[in-house]
Amino acid sequence: MKKLIAFLLAAVMVFALVGCGGSKTETQTEAPKTEAPKTETKTETKTEAPKAEEPKTEAPAEVKWPTGDVTILVPADVGAPLDLATRVMKDYLQEKTGYNIIVQNDGTGGGAKLGETLYNAPTDGSVLMYAGGGQVPPYYNGSWAHNLANPDDYTIVSSMVGLAVPSGAVVVTQPDAPYDTWEALVQYVKDNPDTVIAGAANGTPHEVRLKLLLREEGILDKVRWISGTNNDISTGLLGGSINVGMLTETAGPQFIVEGKLKGLLYSNVVRNYAGKPEVVAALDAIPTVAEVYGDAKAPDLTCAWPMALCGPADMDEALADKICEVVNSIVDSPEYMERVKGLGGTNTFQDFTRAEMREMMDRVDEQCKSFYGA
Repeated sequence: MKKLIAFLLAAVMVFALVGCGGSKTETQTEAPKTEAPKTETKTETKTEAPKAEEPKTEAPAEVKWPTGDVTILVPADVGAPLDLATRVMKDYLQEKTGYNIIVQNDGTGGGAKLGETLYNAPTDGSVLMYAGGGQVPPYYNGSWAHNLANPDDYTIVSSMVGLAVPSGAVVVTQPDAPYDTWEALVQYVKDNPDTVIAGAANGTPHEVRLKLLLREEGILDKVRWISGTNNDISTGLLGGSINVGMLTETAGPQFIVEGKLKGLLYSNVVRNYAGKPEVVAALDAIPTVAEVYGDAKAPDLTCAWPMALCGPADMDEALADKICEVVNSIVDSPEYMERVKGLGGTNTFQDFTRAEMREMMDRVDEQCKSFYGA
């Protein structure tokens, strides 16, 4: 009996062990958390690299003029209006700068020899020329080898003493001519082609002025044109061998006052003549180009030709500006401006910028090209 109980107990224990071994209980073990290492955020303070020293730029040296004696070339004879105007400026510049200003005259060929002298002169401002629009026609008619209006040939440096711009000239004829007005002359020429002899001084603004007007009316090819010196034209008009001519606003009105000629047209856009009262009165009785053709067209039919101090081509711009500054300072001298006024007529200091003078010289060049060819 005891053996049976012991056997049963052993059997029970075997089955218990088998049951326990067949039942697997998996215990999930979480992997230990690995904390990311703490990264300290450093606030960096930017330290600028030392700046490299910029190279010191020295201010450009001040341009000085003159640095010695200066020669001014004048394309006219001693005592001519250009010469007298130059000598006023000569005295002023000598007094202001302390250097000698030497005037050299030669009116041959409209100053052609002096034009060559200037063309070949040094570019340091020691040689200049008093010239202007009046020296452009001589280039086109062959007297000058180089063109004063061409910046590749010459440099426009500064304004100069001279007749006011615009200044005028007068179309005149004999007192007994069959026309008393410009309009009547135009009609007469149209009705009687090739019978009227017209003229003006060769290679001068007056020649261009008169031709501009005749061409505007379509009668340039209907007159018989004659050229000569100013004296030739005056003599021809007074003697009757020239029917119509262009004279200065000084000489023309004086002949009108004396009853030797009569005026037909005042080649100007304004009435700015301030000479003798009787001359002013004579001019006042003659219509201006602006009054006949209108303000818009008048500048193209007159010659606003400046006078200037000119230098050779390729002058340094800063030097040219300095010369302009020194020369222009004459307007601050009451004494010398009074001397300029004493030259008579509309003489003044033509106070233009270099750019304004360049523009006027370009117009002169175009007007001359239209008559003389390129």
